[in-house]
Amino acid sequence: MTLPIRVRITAAYLLTVAVLTAFGAAVFTDAVHLGVDRRLDGQLRSRAVRLAREVQRDGPSAVHAATPANSILLTELIHPAVRTATFSPDLPGAGLLDPDQQASLRRAGGFRTVGPGPDFRLYGEPAPAADGVWLVVIATPLREENALSDTVSGLLIASGLVVLVLGGLSAWLLAGAALRPVERLRREVAEMSESDPSSPVRVPATGDEVARLAETMNNLLARISMALAQQRQFVADASHEVRAPLANLRITLELARTRARTTDELADAVRACEHEVIRLGRLVDDLLVLAAADERVPVERLPEQPLSPLLEAAAVAAASAAEAKDITLRVASDPDLAAALHPGLIRQVLDNLLGNAVRHAPDGSQVSVSATARDGSLLLEVTDEGPGFPDGFAEHAFERFRQAGSGRRRGDGGSGLGLAVVLAIARAHGGEAEAGNTPAGGGVVRVSVPLIRDAGGQSS
Repeated sequence: MTLPIRVRITAAYLLTVAVLTAFGAAVFTDAVHLGVDRRLDGQLRSRAVRLAREVQRDGPSAVHAATPANSILLTELIHPAVRTATFSPDLPGAGLLDPDQQASLRRAGGFRTVGPGPDFRLYGEPAPAADGVWLVVIATPLREENALSDTVSGLLIASGLVVLVLGGLSAWLLAGAALRPVERLRREVAEMSESDPSSPVRVPATGDEVARLAETMNNLLARISMALAQQRQFVADASHEVRAPLANLRITLELARTRARTTDELADAVRACEHEVIRLGRLVDDLLVLAAADERVPVERLPEQPLSPLLEAAAVAAASAAEAKDITLRVASDPDLAAALHPGLIRQVLDNLLGNAVRHAPDGSQVSVSATARDGSLLLEVTDEGPGFPDGFAEHAFERFRQAGSGRRRGDGGSGLGLAVVLAIARAHGGEAEAGNTPAGGGVVRVSVPLIRDAGGQSS
């Protein structure tokens, strides 16, 4: 089960505080004990060394006066035969050290902590005498240090619990305050209409990450709203374009059915219907290409596709329309030029460009189509000697259903999708398209795609 972010933030904060508090408490306790031990150890060692010297100088009997009752520093004098000879009244009668510990201290001296409490901290100092090596032991009870340790531990535990409770509460409140703007954004987005997400969310005046998130969300909503508007416009324009040939087909068929027709009249009706069906088929093909472009459907590229046959086939397809206007088609391409591309889509590009050029070129003029390799790209170029693109229209020529105000109109047989399809296919191949006018005034459209000679497969 996934916990809410607020709970996870609070839990992480509590875990971090608990670990840091435990570490700090351990360090502090060790520092307190180290300070106390150093103070006690200095006193223990100083007194043990002094008494050992007295034993060496005056004998063991001199130690009796150095063991007053109720003293913080308690004395134990151990005979060379491993028995206690002298000890302070507050020490246990059996002594503090076992024989092994006595033997170790008799050799080199040193500190020890003994008892289950522990109860005593002591220092042993060997004292050579005439009858052997005595052992002077100075000990101090650890009651006060143990009590101090218990007090410090209790205070640290209580303080740690207070810190955890207050810190957890603060983390919970701070996490809630930090996430409140995010929750508000979520509610605003959830309340938006699916059909109209254009209303922006409120941007906090904090200038922090939440404000940047709101700005990014507004940018996203604006793009979605624009895409929906373009989609609605596209559907409306497509419906309008499809409705016209369908209406013509219906009217022609109804007229052919409702009254007697001669064979020639029926043949004319069939030809008219065929023309509208062809027009409708081309429109549907264009719409399918644009829909695939919107969905970013990958384009299957075939390696080493020659360009010259594609240009020749497109010129043959446009020849009948060109002959009707006495237009000369000129094809220029290197016979060895080849690239990795989708031949069907590139042929559709050439058909659209030649169809537009022939449709708008004046009678008796020339239309040229060429394919060249330039700077690592394949450049397809179609030029005509017509009126060219009106001022300011070239940059909008590739918009869907976009028609020029004069010269290039739907009445000329176009639907306004030809150049949009050209741009979609060019971009599907990783390239671009541009339109403009030649110095002589005619129109020119250029399509460039990366020239890939040795790669097959797919490119998006």
